[in-house]
Amino acid sequence: MQFEWLKYLCSYYDVSEKEAVKLGTRSSGRKPSLPGSKTCEPVSDMTFEDIWALKERETEKDIFDFYIEQGSWSAFRQCVRHQDLTSFHLSILKNFIKDGVHICEYGCGVAPFSFSLCNVLNTNINVDISLSDVEGCEHLSFGNWRLQKLKEERELNKVNHSVVSIKPNELPRYDKKIDVALIFEVLEHVPSPMKTLGNLMKQMNSKAILVENFIKHEHDPDEPPSCDLMSAALEREQFYEIVNFNFNLIGGKPPEIEPDGTRIWQLKY
Repeated sequence: MQFEWLKYLCSYYDVSEKEAVKLGTRSSGRKPSLPGSKTCEPVSDMTFEDIWALKERETEKDIFDFYIEQGSWSAFRQCVRHQDLTSFHLSILKNFIKDGVHICEYGCGVAPFSFSLCNVLNTNINVDISLSDVEGCEHLSFGNWRLQKLKEERELNKVNHSVVSIKPNELPRYDKKIDVALIFEVLEHVPSPMKTLGNLMKQMNSKAILVENFIKHEHDPDEPPSCDLMSAALEREQFYEIVNFNFNLIGGKPPEIEPDGTRIWQLKY
């Protein structure tokens, strides 16, 4: 199943589809000339690692600044990557979509799961979507704009979506209890996965669903630091202890069997 993943990207950044694919295709040592937009400045002649190394990343603000300083980099990377994952998105969401459901896409980037859902959602179903990512980052600005455009084009008048930004040293609060929390390829970049999990659990409805894939990284002390945070890696084991205690695994394989797999958990109570 294919949706128009690049149409909105090309419109927002005024590039051709060929340029969009080139800008979003990953390869080692790339220094693309990334376009600016009405919400960010252009970025060029830097690798992802160069952007991270612009300054010390010791505080949460320093770490969060990285996602702002990269401009449109992740908007292009994520759109190109996720255009081939549409069926995967829908295979996860299809069993949990019902009238009145509240979905939280946490560390959402360009909101790929919400975008796939809104491409197929029945116009008669009421759905609330919360998009959470670093305040001021370009991929969140683009993802929010794109979802709004898609809703207007499909006349999804019963889909309410909002942005709930993540700020340094603050945990986001939601206006409505969460039924489905999606944290895809995010936890390894979070300063404290334990605090993130605890905050989401406090705001979940009974029997809520958690979808996560906490990528496991081996940290070589001889390698320079990166956005795959050591602080996150150090909490990984305890994170899964808490998840196993409070949730039942209903999809995917346990982390000890498939460390980088995607898992679906359901709150026990």
